[in-house]
Amino acid sequence: MNNEFKASNPFLEIENPRPLGPGSFEMALPLVNGMKIRKGMRVLEVGAGTGQVAAALAKNWDVTVVAIEPMKVGRIRTHADLLGVGNQVLPLRAKAQSLPFGKDAFDAVISIGTFEMIGEERPQALAEMIRVARPGAYIGIAEPMCLSENMPSDLAQLEKGKEYQEYFRTLSWNVDLFASQGLDVTEHYYFPEAYRWWVKNEEKYGSLSSREFIEKDKGRWLSLGLVVGVKNEASRSNRPQNGAASRDSDL
Repeated sequence: MNNEFKASNPFLEIENPRPLGPGSFEMALPLVNGMKIRKGMRVLEVGAGTGQVAAALAKNWDVTVVAIEPMKVGRIRTHADLLGVGNQVLPLRAKAQSLPFGKDAFDAVISIGTFEMIGEERPQALAEMIRVARPGAYIGIAEPMCLSENMPSDLAQLEKGKEYQEYFRTLSWNVDLFASQGLDVTEHYYFPEAYRWWVKNEEKYGSLSSREFIEKDKGRWLSLGLVVGVKNEASRSNRPQNGAASRDSDL
């Protein structure tokens, strides 16, 4: 299973899946395929969560994955060992805003369901992701996004409405961010199945407040999107100096 492009989806075959958000595993294959990840690459996953994506990526593409998380990393090692790729997945406690790697260290940088959680420091985090990627490397995100800047008023009144407005941005906002830091954007789109993936995730893992929001939303505002860019010589390599103060939950 080491072809460069896969039609089947190894991420949907993960045993005892522990997604950290809607579409975590469904979005993984389109992102990996869009980034042309192939055997032998060194990949950085920003916000690896449980490590299940990193382990499946290492096993099925025969790559090395450095999987960063700001807090607990033990479960990343556990899932890598379960798939027999403990020597190909390196868990590391780190934040995207200040990556402990040298310049041009990775062949690809991915983030699934995580980038929005960095909040106002997303420009700083993306600059770091670019810095550690080699020239010609792909950098990509797949995550919760919104369909418009303005949330419908009935949703804005809900508890989850305030939280989602703080973190979620439109596809065009993310595309503009990639372009502003010198990346050549190669793919960008909303997932047509996004609302169904939100419903599926919240029915199984969500809180009452998030379920209420999704039931009222009915696909009007919530979505999931993907952006992939390639690093060229014009891409910025220095972090912004005026990023907002980070929180303990940031990646």
